[in-house]
Amino acid sequence: MNWTADRDEPGKITSGVLAVVVHIAFFALLVLGVSWQHRAPATVEVELWNNLPPLPQAKTPPPPPPKIEPKPEVKPQPPQPKVEVKPAPEPKPVAKPDIVLEKEKQEKALREHEERERERQKAEALKREQLAKAEAIKREQIAKAEAKKREDAEKQKLAALERDRREKQDQIEKLRRDQEKAVEALRQQQASAQAKMVDEYKRRISDKIRRYVVKDPCASLGNPEIVFEAILLPDGNTLQPPRIKRSSGSAACDDAVLRAVIRAQPLPLPPDPVLMAQFRELNLNFRPNE
Repeated sequence: MNWTADRDEPGKITSGVLAVVVHIAFFALLVLGVSWQHRAPATVEVELWNNLPPLPQAKTPPPPPPKIEPKPEVKPQPPQPKVEVKPAPEPKPVAKPDIVLEKEKQEKALREHEERERERQKAEALKREQLAKAEAIKREQIAKAEAKKREDAEKQKLAALERDRREKQDQIEKLRRDQEKAVEALRQQQASAQAKMVDEYKRRISDKIRRYVVKDPCASLGNPEIVFEAILLPDGNTLQPPRIKRSSGSAACDDAVLRAVIRAQPLPLPPDPVLMAQFRELNLNFRPNE
């Protein structure tokens, strides 16, 4: 096997192809050169005459005798082959003069320039439109930002006013609660003082009645407790005789206590009219043997 021949075979094929391409290109250049060659039309010179000179008269030869030809034998004509009508080749473009080519070149350049100018103007118009849109968007954003800023400021102002109102309301509420606490404390103090004063005058009433009780009927009962009711007048006297609400268990002891109440009049009462009202209907727990 010849390895060298195998390796050279691709190169030979490539060289052959290139040679064919070069010949085709050269032939095309020749054809185009002939087609585009500009040939000036041939000049024809014509000489005009006003009066033509007389032609020389030629001698007329005698006519030859007629020759009788035999009639040709008519042979049948073979059928004519059909002729394929080929379309007429397109006419080759006529070479244009240089001035026409130059004019067309200028017109083409002008059209291209006008097209570029239209594209430039279109691009500038688009750019201006985009800039206008961008400016409009920017103005809208600024307006929205300013509106939001004003809205936030108004909200902050309203929030501050609301805080002040709540603080004042809280202060008023605290003052009211403090006043209520103070009033309640004072009321409790007064109630405590009044209770102490009531207890004090009940003790004084009991002491005064005890001085008038006969001890013998109650002595054997130990330390009995009697509850009696009496309606007192502002001067300390009873409006009507007192009565027993809870007995000591001995009628004699109960009677001794009621007699002592009547004998002890006027009973001591506090000077304060408010406290005196609590002694209007006196219910007294009384122990005669204390």
